[in-house]
Amino acid sequence: MYLFHKAAKIILLLRHNLATTIIVLLFGIVIFKLIGAYISSNIDDGEWAQFKIDHDCQPFINDSGSQRLSWQCDDGKVYYRWRQQR
Repeated sequence: MYLFHKAAKIILLLRHNLATTIIVLLFGIVIFKLIGAYISSNIDDGEWAQFKIDHDCQPFINDSGSQRLSWQCDDGKVYYRWRQQR
Protein backbone atom coordinates (compact mmCIF):
# COMPACT_ATOMS: atom_id res chain seq x y z
CA MET A 1 0.00 0.00 0.00
CA TYR A 2 2.88 2.36 0.83
CA LEU A 3 4.45 1.82 -2.60
CA PHE A 4 1.13 2.52 -4.34
CA HIS A 5 0.72 5.72 -2.31
CA LYS A 6 4.25 6.90 -3.26
CA ALA A 7 3.64 6.08 -6.94
CA ALA A 8 0.38 8.01 -6.89
CA LYS A 9 2.16 11.05 -5.41
CA ILE A 10 4.86 10.90 -8.09
CA ILE A 11 2.28 10.64 -10.88
CA LEU A 12 0.35 13.57 -9.45
CA LEU A 13 3.54 15.64 -9.22
CA LEU A 14 4.45 14.82 -12.84
CA ARG A 15 0.95 15.76 -14.04
CA HIS A 16 1.17 19.15 -12.34
CA ASN A 17 4.58 19.78 -13.89
CA LEU A 18 3.83 18.30 -17.31
CA ALA A 19 5.80 20.86 -19.33
CA THR A 20 8.87 20.42 -17.14
CA THR A 21 8.56 16.64 -17.32
CA ILE A 22 8.38 16.70 -21.13
CA ILE A 23 11.37 19.04 -21.39
CA VAL A 24 13.45 16.87 -19.06
CA LEU A 25 12.52 13.72 -21.02
CA LEU A 26 13.39 15.36 -24.35
CA PHE A 27 16.68 16.63 -22.94
CA GLY A 28 17.48 13.13 -21.69
CA ILE A 29 16.74 11.61 -25.10
CA VAL A 30 18.94 14.19 -26.85
CA ILE A 31 21.83 13.52 -24.45
CA PHE A 32 21.42 9.76 -24.96
CA LYS A 33 21.50 10.16 -28.76
CA LEU A 34 24.55 12.44 -28.65
CA ILE A 35 26.46 9.98 -26.50
CA GLY A 36 25.56 7.18 -28.92
CA ALA A 37 26.71 9.23 -31.91
CA TYR A 38 29.99 10.09 -30.18
CA ILE A 39 30.69 6.46 -29.31
CA SER A 40 29.88 5.20 -32.81
CA SER A 41 32.07 7.89 -34.43
CA ASN A 42 35.03 6.85 -32.30
CA ILE A 43 34.53 3.23 -33.34
CA ASP A 44 34.41 4.27 -37.01
CA ASP A 45 37.61 6.32 -36.67
CA GLY A 46 39.48 3.19 -35.62
CA GLU A 47 38.29 1.30 -38.70
CA TRP A 48 38.70 4.17 -41.18
CA ALA A 49 42.44 3.71 -41.63
CA GLN A 50 42.00 0.07 -42.69
CA PHE A 51 38.92 0.88 -44.79
CA LYS A 52 40.88 3.57 -46.64
CA ILE A 53 43.67 1.10 -47.48
CA ASP A 54 41.32 -1.75 -48.46
CA HIS A 55 39.29 0.43 -50.84
CA ASP A 56 42.19 2.44 -52.32
CA CYS A 57 40.71 5.77 -51.21
CA GLN A 58 42.32 8.95 -52.56
CA PRO A 59 41.65 12.54 -51.46
CA PHE A 60 38.73 13.91 -53.49
CA ILE A 61 39.06 17.44 -54.78
CA ASN A 62 35.81 19.04 -55.94
CA ASP A 63 35.34 21.51 -58.82
CA SER A 64 36.30 24.51 -56.67
CA GLY A 65 39.63 22.88 -55.79
CA SER A 66 39.00 22.26 -52.11
CA GLN A 67 39.41 18.86 -50.51
CA ARG A 68 37.18 19.18 -47.42
CA LEU A 69 38.29 15.81 -45.96
CA SER A 70 36.44 13.72 -48.52
CA TRP A 71 37.77 10.59 -50.16
CA GLN A 72 37.06 8.94 -53.54
CA CYS A 73 37.26 5.15 -53.20
CA ASP A 74 37.47 2.32 -55.73
CA ASP A 75 33.75 1.58 -55.34
CA GLY A 76 32.95 4.94 -56.99
CA LYS A 77 31.58 6.53 -53.83
CA VAL A 78 32.82 9.67 -52.08
CA TYR A 79 33.29 9.13 -48.35
CA TYR A 80 33.67 11.66 -45.59
CA ARG A 81 35.99 10.55 -42.81
CA TRP A 82 33.42 11.28 -40.12
CA ARG A 83 30.54 9.66 -42.09
CA GLN A 84 31.83 6.49 -43.70
CA GLN A 85 29.21 4.48 -45.56
CA ARG A 86 29.57 0.72 -45.15
